[in-house]
Amino acid sequence: MKNFNPVRGCSEYMPRQAAIRENVKRTILNSYQANGYNLITTPILENLELLSSSDGGDNLRLMFKTIKRGEKLDLTKPNLSEQDIVEEGLRYDLTVPLARFFANNREKLPTPFKSIQIDYSFRAERPQKGRERQFIQCDIDVFGDSTIFAELDLLYTVIQTYEAVGLDNLTVKINHREILNAIVLFAGFKPEEISTICVTLDKLDKIAVSGVVMELIEKGFDTDKINKLVDIIEDISANGLVAAKKYGNLDNVVDEIGFLIGTLNTLFKKHTIKFDISIVRGQGYYTGAVFEVYTDGFSGAIGGGGRYDKMLEKFTGTSCPAVGFGLGFEPVCLLVEQKLKGSLTNKLALIYEQDDNIFEVYRIKEELKQKYSVSLFLKQKNMKNFYEKIKAVADYTISVKDYLENKPVKQLIN
Repeated sequence: MKNFNPVRGCSEYMPRQAAIRENVKRTILNSYQANGYNLITTPILENLELLSSSDGGDNLRLMFKTIKRGEKLDLTKPNLSEQDIVEEGLRYDLTVPLARFFANNREKLPTPFKSIQIDYSFRAERPQKGRERQFIQCDIDVFGDSTIFAELDLLYTVIQTYEAVGLDNLTVKINHREILNAIVLFAGFKPEEISTICVTLDKLDKIAVSGVVMELIEKGFDTDKINKLVDIIEDISANGLVAAKKYGNLDNVVDEIGFLIGTLNTLFKKHTIKFDISIVRGQGYYTGAVFEVYTDGFSGAIGGGGRYDKMLEKFTGTSCPAVGFGLGFEPVCLLVEQKLKGSLTNKLALIYEQDDNIFEVYRIKEELKQKYSVSLFLKQKNMKNFYEKIKAVADYTISVKDYLENKPVKQLIN
């Protein structure tokens, strides 16, 4: 028998779920646009060399690659390598395509340029709740502003957007890659080892300190240096942001992060915005502030981002500061669906019979459209079974006969 299930790690959505997801997407877009960000689109396929040279961290291992086509693909060639077979890659996030887009179009764009991308990305993930192989990202980015006010505007917009979709009790955790770089060097590691160590530190919340120590030992690093790094992390965790000043020339960085956290806490008193040394963000392209957002009801982050000032320079040779945030669409939709308990809120099924006056049916439909989104359904023989199935596309129902008798609509889902 043929398998009609979707490919593992890729989901399909029934009308009720799809309606909720589209409403969430629309709300996010409206909030982003209300704060002055501009919608753009980029291709799903990107140049493989561009994707592979982006310091994407673990994402590079999870990249889907496309096979060459036609005459370009010669499988008879001896000792075939991956380079002989693959040609392009599916984007694993929206940041690399955005950097390419800006490099290609910067002469036509203002500075700073504030962008929105809401589209699919692809990673060969091990599927789990809130993490899929095909997933929607909702990114906003600012190109051309090197000041901390870019981070402030970005996070201000992000927090308002989470509020707009109905999420409360947010915790925004903020760190800075220069702080991480400084403490890694202070512990005695070499500059070229920073990226590898940060990939492991990014797992701190999942594998704890003992797991980080074990993984760094497995990677071949010196035990004394690892222990010194752990001691520094525990010192900063216990004593806060100002403790970071002991481990490098970090006064300006610490003061900027302190300003960012203090300002956001004043603007959003019902949320928690705090410094957290464990926030790393695994991608190697981050150069400054990094941040993640958490909320009740979901174990992991529901969004994150940071500053990546050197990406454009790496691609084009011309520097341009940049900072961005990716809102986690999948976990946000899960949380919103739990709050709504599956309700579509205004979908109504209008039931008519074969001998009803069709003009009257459409007159009633137009009246009901003032309040509901209305679908017409011809009355079935087995109405009990019909009502069970109609729950997939409607919250309410009423027959033409009942409507004319001024009876109330029936709620299908409580």
